[in-house]
Amino acid sequence: LDAELQLDRLKPKLSRRVLLLRGHQSSWHKALALAPGTPPLCHNLTAYLRDEADFKDKLSPVALSLSLVLPGDTPGLVLYGDTLVQAQVGGTRLSWG
Repeated sequence: LDAELQLDRLKPKLSRRVLLLRGHQSSWHKALALAPGTPPLCHNLTAYLRDEADFKDKLSPVALSLSLVLPGDTPGLVLYGDTLVQAQVGGTRLSWG
């Protein structure tokens, strides 16, 4: 599966307010190899909110999206995509497995 996480997806790339701690990017992409009988595969990612002085919009929610796509000969076959997760909390930890 091709997995892609987008942080603050509704904002233009240069205006995104949330970045991943590793690499300081607003998106994460990984090819996941799944095989029958293997234990679940989990990834934990840590994100941070940029300093308030770096952006103007402090009221709109931060929208996150995760998409899972079958790679290869089936372009456009999305198993799980364009789902937005919104929460108004001080800090959020995302993990999935």
